[in-house]
Amino acid sequence: MRRILLLVVFVAATPLLGYSQTEQGTKTKPAASAGEQDSAAEQALIQLNRELNDAAVRKDKAAFEKIAMDRYVFVNPGGGIQERGMAPDGPTIESLQTENLVVRIDGDTAVVTGKATVKGKFADGTDISGPYTFMRVFVKRNGQWRYAAMSAVRLQQRAPTPAPTP
Repeated sequence: MRRILLLVVFVAATPLLGYSQTEQGTKTKPAASAGEQDSAAEQALIQLNRELNDAAVRKDKAAFEKIAMDRYVFVNPGGGIQERGMAPDGPTIESLQTENLVVRIDGDTAVVTGKATVKGKFADGTDISGPYTFMRVFVKRNGQWRYAAMSAVRLQQRAPTPAPTP
């Protein structure tokens, strides 16, 4: 259980790269409409999700510390609850791909859901590879999205259905 929890913590680790800046004297675009703002926020959150995945593969703990809120909480695939700062070293993640991402934004709160395919293992050799469904919660503070919570559920591999006999 603890190993799965650690896996998800590293899935969550990421740097918040590339803050946009405007040089002095540069023209800026007029304020975007609400729909354009939502679209831009959705794209920023999808990019942030990608950065979280990349940081997990790199085992970049500093990136997680930079973006996670002080009260960050993780509900692991085994049902355990872990708060920020509770996890020792986690698994080695070779690859982490996400798909079917859905971004839901309500004011300064966003929820990103999707499916993650993980390839990795714990130090003792226990394989953690497989498909997971995840949910990440972000909260906007001082104009930046901060990582507030995550939950992950391992998807069960279905056995092939035998063909009916004639």
